[in-house]
This record gives sequence, structure tokens and C-alpha cells, in this order.
Amino acid sequence: MKVYLIRHSEPTYQQVTTAGLTGFGRELGGLTDRGIMLAQQCAQQPLFAQVQLILSSPYTRALQTALEIVRFNDIPLKVDLGLHEWLPDNTGSRTDIDEQAATAYKLYRQHAGKRTIASPLPYESAAEMKTRVLATLNKYAASYDCIACVTRQFGDQKDVDYCGVRVIAVD
Repeated sequence: MKVYLIRHSEPTYQQVTTAGLTGFGRELGGLTDRGIMLAQQCAQQPLFAQVQLILSSPYTRALQTALEIVRFNDIPLKVDLGLHEWLPDNTGSRTDIDEQAATAYKLYRQHAGKRTIASPLPYESAAEMKTRVLATLNKYAASYDCIACVTRQFGDQKDVDYCGVRVIAVD
């Protein structure tokens, strides 16, 4: 199955900051006006002519990006929890403050996506994230030839611009 991995568009956290939200509450941030425009431009790419399904991370910035894509294309949209973004606390109890999440991400980048035994924070490693995302995508391989997936992290250290597209094959 051909998979177009699409990074979500440019987010804003102004509304969630004003509301005093931290931890998972930060994930409710939507897109900037520029982010909406970028998503609309992304939606015009010819690649969507072959896409049979759009999968989205459940995070607002990814959902809003996917919404702009489906507005311009007659493609079904499905949200899959397995595409959630990188976890600064892979215990699933993320009660951290934003500074702890920033520290976890700094450690993640510093150690090239690996979590060391001595790490003070239980962040999700790149290998764990890649395994999770591929397992999610594999669920669709028998039913689809080509899908698009809107999320942020892809389990590697390659930076991708907002609405940037990468292509992978999933068996």
C-alpha cells in the first residue's frame, strides 16, 4: 500500500494558552490562518486523485489539516488513535507540565530518538513510535492501495515542513 505521510499544518496555541491548558490540553490547539491556507494549498496536489482514504491523528491540528484536504477532495476521512503524536510520557498518564514535555523532546532529539536507561523522563522512543504507526497503517493495507495520513511525527529525525509530504510503502 502506498502511504502519503502529510505533516499537519502550522498550529497556534494562543487559545489553549489563554485558557490555561497544559499537558494534553495543549493538543487542542488548532491552525493559524496561514496554516489553513497551507492546508488548502496542500489539498490541491494531484496526489489526492489516487488516495482512497485519509487517516488523521486525533489531535486538533491534524484534524483541521485533514478537514481542509477533504473539503477539496471527495475522499473519506477516518481518525485513528494509533496515529497520535509522539508521547513525552509513554506511560499514558501524561500529567506533566509543558516544561517537562519540552525537556523530554530535547532529550529525544539529543539522543536521536532513543530513550536511554538513565533518562529521567519516560518519553516514547522513535522505534516505539514507528512500530505503533506502522501497526496502525498495516490495518488498512488489505483494504486500500493508497492512503494519506495526516500526523506530525514519523518515527525518525527528519524534519518535514508544515503540510510536507513523504511517501512510504506498507505491506
